[in-house]
Amino acid sequence: MVAFSSIQVASALSTHLSRLLQFSISVLFLLGLAIAVYKRPIPDDFDRYVYEAIVLGKSEPVESIYARVKHESPRAEGSSVLDSPQHLSELEPLYKIRPLYIDLISLLGRLIPIQRAINLLSALSLFGIGIVVLLWTQKPLQTALLMTFYPVLNLGRSGTPDALAALLAISALCLIDTRGAKYLALGVLFLSLGVRTDNILVLLAVLAWMLWDEKVSIYVAAICALLAIAIVLGINHWAGNYGWIVLFRYSFIGGKYPAELPHSLSIREYLSGFFLGLTGLPQLAIWILIGIWAWIRKPDALLLVTCLALVAHFVLFPSPEARYLVWGGIVAAAMLIRSFNEPPFWERA
Repeated sequence: MVAFSSIQVASALSTHLSRLLQFSISVLFLLGLAIAVYKRPIPDDFDRYVYEAIVLGKSEPVESIYARVKHESPRAEGSSVLDSPQHLSELEPLYKIRPLYIDLISLLGRLIPIQRAINLLSALSLFGIGIVVLLWTQKPLQTALLMTFYPVLNLGRSGTPDALAALLAISALCLIDTRGAKYLALGVLFLSLGVRTDNILVLLAVLAWMLWDEKVSIYVAAICALLAIAIVLGINHWAGNYGWIVLFRYSFIGGKYPAELPHSLSIREYLSGFFLGLTGLPQLAIWILIGIWAWIRKPDALLLVTCLALVAHFVLFPSPEARYLVWGGIVAAAMLIRSFNEPPFWERA
């Protein structure tokens, strides 16, 4: 009996050490990915130079900032939008609506050059996403494979707030799914509004589900929704943002300078931009397939929450660019991986 017990202990210890080794290797792999994307940012990224201008604008006049940013890269050099200090100033309100992201760049920019600070923030966010997915799925190999998928890697290579916004959205849904920490998750989503204001769509979708599932009262849901809307409106007002109509026109209809675009949008113009966006949806087909597969194996309300937020985002801003939507694909992939920890719903007793 004693010998048998010793064998069990040794087997359990071996299994534990094997799992610990797998997780350690996975974490080191994720760290290696973060270092790689930090060193190899997207070379023709445009947004990063506007964020640099905003950070520099806290202490320097726009004329000197323009002279530096304009000649910093071939993309900025060749941009017809950045053709004068005035037009740089007029472009900034489209980007100032990410105050927390900009403040983090400013903080890191005290230690390293601003462009490296932007790279570091995206790379650390990618590493954070990998850690969250690893903890969520408990599957080191599958996590590593997911994080090497090109659209996911590009989050860490971009000079935009998308990686950090994705990290916060994914973390919030993970907290709900694995810990039932609804209020902590809501706190994370409120924080994410300072990184990307369109994360309000995720927040509202989560609140709608919590209300439907009776996890929060209608009063709590209403207060949270109104507070989120007030925060977004406040950020837009503080940044001097031009509003959704101008953003839509600038992105999908045309116009060189956002400050000169009309604040009107016809149904025909909207539909033109919307159907133009639809033509690019095939590039998201793999993520849609993963979401459907995850739902077939294990129907879960969080998949519906994710789908609702993504559809709402596409209706308001019909761009098929993966960076806006890939966070939802990562959530679907994580839930698909988790579904293999138990049999599909049709095989359960």
